[in-house]
Amino acid sequence: MKKIIVGLLAMVAFSSAAYADVIIIANKDVPENTLSRKEIKEIFFGKRVQWSDHRKIHVTTLKDTVIHKMFLKQYLNKSHAKWKSYWKRMIFTGRGVPPKSVRTEAELIEYIAETKGAVGYVSSEGIPDDSETIVKIIKVR
Repeated sequence: MKKIIVGLLAMVAFSSAAYADVIIIANKDVPENTLSRKEIKEIFFGKRVQWSDHRKIHVTTLKDTVIHKMFLKQYLNKSHAKWKSYWKRMIFTGRGVPPKSVRTEAELIEYIAETKGAVGYVSSEGIPDDSETIVKIIKVR
């Protein structure tokens, strides 16, 4: 019994540490430097479509990866299955188009750097050292 409890506590500690490694990034022209968790939810669920300067938000996600699942859990409080279900409903009812999705963090960083108004997320390990010269790291409040 003690081994099970210790194992579960270790898993919780590891998963909490891993969640902290998901970073929100945006194109350098995005006016916001910080976002609340509520604002992140609104953006990634397609409910907020413009930045404060009225430019269009271009949401970008990773395809079904560990980082994507960590992002969904940490910032949106959703599983991958519920995320897919949400966007299927939005498409079916004509109320939304899912975010652009790319395969790798490098592709995501490149897209965000080249696309005005773009926002996405990466792991802290997936972001290059010189990243702050090409994208903006958004602080979460």
